[in-house]
Amino acid sequence: MGGKIRIVIAGDRKLFREMLCLALRKEKGIKIVGEADNGPQAIEAISNLKPDVALLEIGLSDMDGIGILPTIREKSLKTKALMLTADNDETMIFKALKAGARGYVSKDVNLCDLIKAIQSVHQGELWVERKKMARFFDREAVFNPGRGGRPTKKEILTPREKEILSILISGCTNKDIAKALYISEKTVKSHLNSIFKKLNVSRRLQAILYAIERGLK
Repeated sequence: MGGKIRIVIAGDRKLFREMLCLALRKEKGIKIVGEADNGPQAIEAISNLKPDVALLEIGLSDMDGIGILPTIREKSLKTKALMLTADNDETMIFKALKAGARGYVSKDVNLCDLIKAIQSVHQGELWVERKKMARFFDREAVFNPGRGGRPTKKEILTPREKEILSILISGCTNKDIAKALYISEKTVKSHLNSIFKKLNVSRRLQAILYAIERGLK
């Protein structure tokens, strides 16, 4: 576990990327081993260098940052992806997490929090910026339901509830879920309420993040 965290930074805005590199190079525990300014270059760099963490801008030219995530996993299993974006759309958050990202930070993040995010995803944790998620994300409720993280009878989902949660992770609406399962939207809502209660969450995104973190996808 010793040594520096090896990072590849991919972003098509050169000045922003250079400033990021300059700041991170001052950190003792971090080593930048490569840079890329588009999707294909990012894939090549990650494939060749096998970094611990890939810091990816979502709006990469040629291929978007989310789109290259499956290829990155295929090329370098050890590499954890941390997404950088100016977009606060929560749909993008769970799309990135669903595609394999281990974290998501905005471009206005301060250096201290960025370093914490890098360290967290390197250690295998899921990172979502608290200040961006505060209005709908209770960290304790999502990551520590029940006592000591042990599932209780209330947290056990029925096969149908697991099915609905799996579809929900893909970003589907209640209408989409109802259509896919040939049930009414009212029934979908009833199942979701039951899922939220069992997982001790109150919002869709909380349930999605819980499912991703616990490997329920």
